[in-house]
Formats: sequence, C-alpha cells, structure tokens
Amino acid sequence: MIEVLGILSSSQKQLTYERDVPGIPVTSELLSMWFDDTYLPDSKAFRECFSENELAMLAAFNEYYDQYSRRLPEAANGVADWLNDDAWRQIMQRASELLNKLQP
Repeated sequence: MIEVLGILSSSQKQLTYERDVPGIPVTSELLSMWFDDTYLPDSKAFRECFSENELAMLAAFNEYYDQYSRRLPEAANGVADWLNDDAWRQIMQRASELLNKLQP
C-alpha cells in the first residue's frame, strides 16, 4: 500500500518506473496497481490490516481516484502526458496526503 501510494504521489518515481520497465504502458499500470492489485476492500485480509479510520481514508481516496481517473487524457507520450494534466496532479496530491496520514 505504502509503496503504491509512493509511486502515485511522486512524478520522479513514475518516470523512473517508466524508464525501468520499458514496453508496458505505465499509465495503465498506475491504474491497475491500485484498482486491481492494492485496494482490495472486499478481502478480509486487507480489512484486517487497517483501522476503521484508515479504511475510511482508503475508501475516500479510491473514490476520488476512480472519479478523477476518468478525466485523464490518452497518454501517447507516456506518463509525461499525465504529469502535465491537472486531474493527474490532483490525484497525485491526494495520494501524497493519504501517504502522509498512513505512515507512522
């Protein structure tokens, strides 16, 4: 969770990821890693890892990310296109805020 939020909140980590994993659309991966691999609220094991307050914060971020991800442009030039997009920068900001709240 912390690692994924770290990537979502950092332009440098996103660009590094794109550089280090050539041949895959990193923008698609940024969506998949959250929605398919990380945020699993229906899993008992997932829910047991977080307090009720943390689960509420995660749910709020998930809803925000889902809503704003629908506004993202096609990323013909990779993650750079998203880094120049206001909706993506807002998602990054929210990810950063959540990361700061979850880290001890």
